[in-house]
Amino acid sequence: METATLPSIDSLIAENKILQETVALLVKKVDLLLKENIVLKEELAWYRRQIFGRRSEKEKLMPGADQQPNFFDLLGIEPEIKESPEEDPKPEKKPRKKPKRNGQDAIKFPTDIPKQTTFIDIPEEDKVCKETGVALVKIGEEVTQRLAHRSGSYYIKETIRPKYAHPGKEEAGILTADLPDTLLPKCSADESLLAEIVSKKFVDHLPLYRISEAMTRDGISISRKLLSQWMLKCGMALIPLYDEMTRLVLQSGNIFIDESPVTVQDLKKTKKGFMWVIVGGQESNPVYRIYNFKMDRCHHNVWDILGG
Repeated sequence: METATLPSIDSLIAENKILQETVALLVKKVDLLLKENIVLKEELAWYRRQIFGRRSEKEKLMPGADQQPNFFDLLGIEPEIKESPEEDPKPEKKPRKKPKRNGQDAIKFPTDIPKQTTFIDIPEEDKVCKETGVALVKIGEEVTQRLAHRSGSYYIKETIRPKYAHPGKEEAGILTADLPDTLLPKCSADESLLAEIVSKKFVDHLPLYRISEAMTRDGISISRKLLSQWMLKCGMALIPLYDEMTRLVLQSGNIFIDESPVTVQDLKKTKKGFMWVIVGGQESNPVYRIYNFKMDRCHHNVWDILGG
């Protein structure tokens, strides 16, 4: 009967060492495969979005591109990092503050646009100090420019007002002539330009964005937002004229009134409204036409408009 020989301790230790090295190598390979699997899944998801999903210009690289495993990490090697001499960190650049806007968009026009200059001076008796009798000194001029319109062209209405000051009394301030009254104070548009825009919008039925585009072809740049603000202010400024026309119509006794349906834009859908038109005046062809907007055609609107 043969007897089995037991392996020696040295052979068992060597075999155990080989097994440990094999297990360690397999663990590294499994870890590497898992990381590669994650990267491949992310790439596959990115390709699917490019083919079947919505694409964004901001998504230039694959999301997993910057998350790929480091080459040294895969090999289990720690890279040597050379220490660089200490340097003073560069100060972070502070973001530039955007200039505050004055609430009104700027108007741009060609530099060679024609100008019509008006000179407005104070009376001669005001050029002498009434307390001391000393003549005021001219220290400059106040120049006001407003974009105006004439048939077929644009031009600049320039108003020059000399500025005067007392040579020995700074506390007296600066004296200049007053500007003529305007429909919209502190507005860069002349009444002639405002009238042209109102006519194009409400007579020719051109939307403001088309009016803005048409002016751009002539070198005049005015935003639709600014045009809209002007139209609202013009409407408020013309209320006294509307009230006076209503008074003249009602006094004439020659009155015609009717309503026309109009479509009104609501938040989600359109509604039906009515524009009540009053025509009146002493002439055979009444010259006054007044418009009142109402949401319905009930008869009480007639009494409200005619005022009894």
